[in-house]
Amino acid sequence: MSNLNHKEIYKDASRAAVELPLGEALAGLGAGATFPLMEDPRETDRALLIGMFVLRPAAKAWSASLSSNVPAGLREAEQWCFNVKGYDGGWLIAAGNPLDAYRLSLQYGLSDAVIVGSNTVVTEGLDHEGHEGYLWQPYGPAAWSQLATLDNKIGDKIADTRAAWQKLGVLSPRRYPAQIVVTQSGKLREGARDIFEARIFSAKHPDGAPVESYILTSEAGAERLRARAGKHQLNDAIDKILIATSPAGDPETLAIDTVPAILRKRLDIRIANHDGGRTVLSEFSSAGVLAQMNLTLMRGTPVKEILAQSDRVPDSARSELLENFESRRQLFFSGDNRLPAGLIPISVLHDGGDGVVVSFDARAQRGL
Repeated sequence: MSNLNHKEIYKDASRAAVELPLGEALAGLGAGATFPLMEDPRETDRALLIGMFVLRPAAKAWSASLSSNVPAGLREAEQWCFNVKGYDGGWLIAAGNPLDAYRLSLQYGLSDAVIVGSNTVVTEGLDHEGHEGYLWQPYGPAAWSQLATLDNKIGDKIADTRAAWQKLGVLSPRRYPAQIVVTQSGKLREGARDIFEARIFSAKHPDGAPVESYILTSEAGAERLRARAGKHQLNDAIDKILIATSPAGDPETLAIDTVPAILRKRLDIRIANHDGGRTVLSEFSSAGVLAQMNLTLMRGTPVKEILAQSDRVPDSARSELLENFESRRQLFFSGDNRLPAGLIPISVLHDGGDGVVVSFDARAQRGL
C-alpha cells in the first residue's frame, strides 16, 4: 500500500444507530467519510463495546473479488488465523501492513477505553529483553514506521477527530483511552509474571499524565488481586483500580452482562474497544455484550507464507515453525472456521492491496 487512500466498496447504513464523522483529513477517506456505530451512546446508559482483531487465512489465501457483492465473498476464506504459538502477537499476522497500524491508532484514539485480556497483557504489556511493554494507546501505532512514513501527522488528525466526537457527546472528556484488563479469577499462574507488572500501571502519557488503568474481575478475583497489590506498591490505588462484578451467590464468576452499564456509570466510558485476546473476546461475544465487531482481514498472503518469508522470523526457527504449523496456528472462529452468519457486514474498506477492514453488526452473534 503506497498511501492511505482507502476505497469503500460496500456500505449498509440502515443497521447503524449513528454515523460519526471522520473527515477528509483522516486517511484520504473523503469529506463525507463516517464511522458507523451500532448503538448511539448518547441514547443509552451503557458503554458501547466494539470488538476488534486482525486476522489472516492460515494456509489458503482469500480470493474473493473486491466488488459490490463482497459481503457474500467474506464467507469464502477458511481457517482465519489470529496467532502462531511461539511467535505470539498481531505483528506476524499483520506483517507490517500500514492499514493495521492505522486501524489500531484510529480505534484506540476514538474510544474511552481499550479492553484487553490478562494473557494478552502478560504477553505484550510487560517490559522484557530491553523492550518496553505495549500500551493500548493511539500514539503507539501512529509512530510505527510503516504508518509514520506515510503520514507523520496521523496522531494529530486522530486527536482532532476525537475532539470533534467529544463535542458531539459520544466520548467522555478524557484525553486518552483508559486501559481495562480482564481476569475472571485474579489468580497468578504458576511461573507467570503478574499483570501488576504491566507497563500500563506505571507509565505516563506524552503529556506527563499517568495512564488510567483498571482491572475487571470477579468478586473473588478482586480479593486475590488486593492481596498481591502491596508487592507492587499499589496498596493506595488498588480500590480505584479494581472493578469487581459477579452474579449473586457466585463470587468466582465475572458477570460480563453487567459490564457495559458498570463502565458507563462508574467511569463514564461511552465507547470501549475490546482488543482481545481471542478467548476473552469470545466470552464477551457469547455474553451478548458486543454490539459491533471491526475486523482487519489480511487476505492476499496466508500466514504460512508469511512465516516462510518474514525477515522478523529467524532462520533458526523457521523450518521448525513451518514443519509444525498445523499445531501452532490458532484459529479465531469455532465451527467451520469461516466468518459466522451472525456477523452482518455493514461497511467494507480496502487499501488496494492486502488489507480489508470490515465493520460488522454483531448483535445477533452469540459466540465466535
